[in-house]
Amino acid sequence: MNLRAMARQYGDVAFWQFLHISTYFFAHPDDVEAILVTKHRSFTKGLGARANPELFGNGLLTSEGEFWLRQRRLSQPAFHRTRIAGYAQVMACEAVRMLATWHDGEQIDLHREMMQTTLAIATRTLFGVELGTKMPVVAKAMDDFIKQNAGLSVWRLVFKVPTPQRRRFLRGAEELNQIVYGIIRDRREDGVRDALLTDLLRAQDLDGGSITDKQLRDEVMTMLLAGHETTALALSWAWFLLATHPEEQARVRAEADRVLGGRVPSAADVAQLTYANLVVREAMRLYPPAWVMSRRACEDVDVHGYTLPAGSNVIVSPWVTHHDERFFPNPEEFRPERWATAAAQELPKFAYLPFGGGPRACIGNNFALIEAAIILTAVAQRFEVSLAEGARVEPMPSITLRPVNGVWVKLRRRGAASRN
Repeated sequence: MNLRAMARQYGDVAFWQFLHISTYFFAHPDDVEAILVTKHRSFTKGLGARANPELFGNGLLTSEGEFWLRQRRLSQPAFHRTRIAGYAQVMACEAVRMLATWHDGEQIDLHREMMQTTLAIATRTLFGVELGTKMPVVAKAMDDFIKQNAGLSVWRLVFKVPTPQRRRFLRGAEELNQIVYGIIRDRREDGVRDALLTDLLRAQDLDGGSITDKQLRDEVMTMLLAGHETTALALSWAWFLLATHPEEQARVRAEADRVLGGRVPSAADVAQLTYANLVVREAMRLYPPAWVMSRRACEDVDVHGYTLPAGSNVIVSPWVTHHDERFFPNPEEFRPERWATAAAQELPKFAYLPFGGGPRACIGNNFALIEAAIILTAVAQRFEVSLAEGARVEPMPSITLRPVNGVWVKLRRRGAASRN
């Protein structure tokens, strides 16, 4: 389903019906704000989140009502900006570890590299440990999860069709469960400082209650997926854009040299990496990792003059809204500097929503932005990146917006940076 083509043909509102399921699509920022903020109590999470109980369980992504609100409040301190800043050293360490495996003149799938690195960061910051030989199991389970959500697979999920792809996913989910439950047991016994899982356990204790291993597992699984997939995709698309826009890439390098002088970036540097932050922001406009969001009306509700009956599905799409020329002139162009203009400050609030919005906005958005700036800059310090000959980079609309064939690039090591 091409939502952008639908918006071009029908405008800000569209409707369709599949079997007995009615779906409304809203593209205008004002309508998006109504659904996600002002009338959010009239909606619950949509089809995509509810279709994956084996992975998400009853974590922040899927839970509702008072239970969700309590879990959100208990989780919030673990994602405070000052707390996240403490994880910047892990982010930089994993970036440096990745770069040590790169070689001058070689071709690599940069998307694969970003996925591996952000997953390593997520496991270290979540669990306080390195998974070592267990990492491929985690990576494969996550990859199978994303792939089974491609195209019409979500309908096969809803109706529990036992396809070979689904069976692979269920096997991977069970392996992942065994790993996560084992880590939870270890953390209960010995504890580890500076780990989000420990913070969550401590928050539950201070709340005067206890959290079951199952609920911990559900929260951790949600954070693990969101904690590496979103940032990896933002970086993959950012480097695809920089690889095809050498002048913008040169500006990122020059800023890295000026601000850092060859040292590894830290959380304290992120605010000064102005252009790198603009690049990430523009990449997430053009290729928002969470490209579509769904809700379900839990009561009759009016939006844009239409009465949506209870039970209706509702879709909003950052992918569509971010490309609306009413808000972003020349929307297909990669122009990081557009975010440094007065016009950017005057945008409707929900014209740009890579992390969603309202009460259910992504809890880890600051984590992702700091991580993206650190990794982007670390790469720019050491390598120049160009698109590999014959590489075709195209988005695959699944549960996230992945590059279907990866992002194959050619590396050229920077002479001065290689000695740092």
